[in-house]
This record gives sequence, structure tokens and C-alpha cells, in this order.
Amino acid sequence: MKTTNHLVKILCLICILCCSCNSPQKSNAGWQKVFQNDESGDIIYGDKSKLIDAVRLGYPVRIGWGGNRVEHIADATFLTIFEGKEVFAQINTIVGQAPAIDNDSLKLRFRTQNHWTKISGTNGYATNFMTNYLKDSIVGGGTDRYTATTWYVLYPEHSLDIEAKPLWRKESKNWGEWNKKNKK
Repeated sequence: MKTTNHLVKILCLICILCCSCNSPQKSNAGWQKVFQNDESGDIIYGDKSKLIDAVRLGYPVRIGWGGNRVEHIADATFLTIFEGKEVFAQINTIVGQAPAIDNDSLKLRFRTQNHWTKISGTNGYATNFMTNYLKDSIVGGGTDRYTATTWYVLYPEHSLDIEAKPLWRKESKNWGEWNKKNKK
């Protein structure tokens, strides 16, 4: 009888402990897709203000885009917020790579003499250029185009209790005129 009472008490204690524990909440830490724009800058997914706040707080950002049967994702190494409304991201220069279909096999090859870089914006704007590093000259790109871009943010394990305040100010002598022409 003592053993049964002892066992019942232990089971009751375990049940009470299990019921009193909070269920774990889903963590928002790690890489999260926060925004996606189409080639016109229209929102496909997310909230641009969350991306802007993340950039102001210094969180790492990655951009993704696709074309000609491939998808690319790269770390944004230089970020610009324009008037608190648009974000532009530049990736580090890379050695170019290109898929090549050879008979029945798919291979990925380096562009042996070229480096490539890209800038993408939440307004759909994108530009890129390629340099021949052996000749130290621009060999391609430099063409403005519009493309869809997906934006990812690396959120820390513990969120920072810091307000994401703007760093910009109106200082260009042409700002007023530009703003009048471009207000929607």
C-alpha cells in the first residue's frame, strides 16, 4: 500500500509539473524571409518596414533572385535605405559561375576571367556589372533593369530592446524638387 501511495504521489507531482510548464514558443531567431518585391516594386510578401527596421538595427540581410533556370542567394554587404521607404542591397563581388548542360549532365563552371556584382532594390530596381580582373576592365552589365527580389534577415536569439531610428536627413539641395516630382 505504501508503494502504491508513493507511486501515486510521484505521478501527481509529474502531472502538476508538466501542466504548470509553459509550452515552448516558436523562436523567431535565425534566417527569416521578411519581404519580397516583384519587378515593379510591388509587394509580393511581407512588410517592408520590418526589413527597414532590421537594416537599421544592423541585422545581417541576404537577397535572393532568379533567372534563366537558376536561383541565387547572396549576403548583402552594403545596404542603403532611401528616405525610410526603399532599401538597396549590394553583394560582394564574386567569381562568376554559370550552369552548363553538357549532353546529359549538368555542370557548374567558373567564368575564368570575370568578377561580378549586383545591387537590388525593394522598388524592383537592379543593376550589375562584370569586370575582367586580368585586364582590370568592365566587360559587361551596367544595365539598369527591374527584377523581383526576396529579402531575408538573420534575427538574433534574443531580440534587442533598441528602437530602429532613421539615420538620414534632408540635406540635398535638390531634395525638395525631387520629392515633389516623385511623390505618389
